[in-house]
Amino acid sequence: MRLAKIMLWYTTVIWVCYGLWLFIDPKALAYMGYGLDHWSAIVEVQAMYGAAEIALGIFALLGVLKPKKFMIPALTLWAMIYSALVIGRIVGIIQWGGTFAVPFGVLPDSYNPGAMWFLELPSAILLWISLYLLRDNKEVN
Repeated sequence: MRLAKIMLWYTTVIWVCYGLWLFIDPKALAYMGYGLDHWSAIVEVQAMYGAAEIALGIFALLGVLKPKKFMIPALTLWAMIYSALVIGRIVGIIQWGGTFAVPFGVLPDSYNPGAMWFLELPSAILLWISLYLLRDNKEVN
């Protein structure tokens, strides 16, 4: 259960902080190469990358605070989200001619492979392992 709690805390911090940042300053996403030249695009970033990610981060926190009710659903949701992000990045990098190498300090080129290698793939693996280790745990099942 320790690994599961660590992963959910980590996920909470990452996604609530990232969400708050983009909710407060949605134009900051332009560092990834987004063309935020219309109010509708800015509002989309504020809603999807800001508010929705804050809510997802809070759901991860519920898994820590109320493990009997929320730990397995939160771990499952986040394992699926991180896995989907990895699959989406792999397909997108291949489809659009990106790179799997991380050219450090070169934005936006380093964002997708960096996010995949350093956040999403390790998190997906550790969350799936957490779910496996909790399969018979009476504290959460």
